Amino acid sequence: MTESHHPFDRAIALTPEAPNLFFGRTSDDYWNAISPYGGVTAATVLEAVLQHPDRIGDPISMTVNFAAAIQGGELIVHAYPARTGRSTQHWQIEMTQPGDKQPLVTATAVFAIRRKTWGDIESRMPKAHGPQAFQRYLLPKPLPFLERYDIRYVDSSPYATEEESVTQCWISDVPPRRLDFPSIAAYCDSFIPRLFVRKGIASPVSTVSMSINFHIDTASLSAAQGTFAFGQARANGFNNGFYDQEGKLWSEDGLLLATTHQMVWFKD
Repeated sequence: MTESHHPFDRAIALTPEAPNLFFGRTSDDYWNAISPYGGVTAATVLEAVLQHPDRIGDPISMTVNFAAAIQGGELIVHAYPARTGRSTQHWQIEMTQPGDKQPLVTATAVFAIRRKTWGDIESRMPKAHGPQAFQRYLLPKPLPFLERYDIRYVDSSPYATEEESVTQCWISDVPPRRLDFPSIAAYCDSFIPRLFVRKGIASPVSTVSMSINFHIDTASLSAAQGTFAFGQARANGFNNGFYDQEGKLWSEDGLLLATTHQMVWFKD
């Protein structure tokens, strides 16, 4: 199966309709409980900028705010460069649906032309066996979007109640697909909710806002080995109906891909 026919590429596909305006559709393959999986929504937002004819450089950061549930059907994405400098470009993006005047998703993104400088990586990939050493985790009750991901936990069952919510896992698309910026954005939302880890059971949760920092450029991403990413996630605090979740992603050969942070609403 070629990437152009991959379910993920179909899910984030957009058609330009007018300047700064793109049309798409939700995908049954990436459906969550009541709306599309947030990771594929973030990837669709990013795809609008990647397709835009005025875009410069590569993404270095983005923040996606999930304002309301998305219904199955047509998507309208409005993306425009708010300001372009010599090396950075700031974007405003909104996602709506026909008949809804208010945005369902608001987002900002920063793209940049990177240059050669001194560099160092302090967040190093934890030591772990490769993905072939672990079994794919299968939910007792499958969700459509999780059928599209091969997630292999390194430590223990993700539902094991612990004093800390740290989990480590390998993540890959089903079927396998080369890593790119949209897939990395989607992976950042693929971690099991930290509430499930701490309490040992599933409860109602919903991501309110997710931020992603990209630590790679197109050239280094093209050279990354393998189709899996190694992910590590944890929470810092659960307070009055909201908790945070931070995560890191590395390529199979240890290249830091992205760091991410989100705030999540929960009901216990």
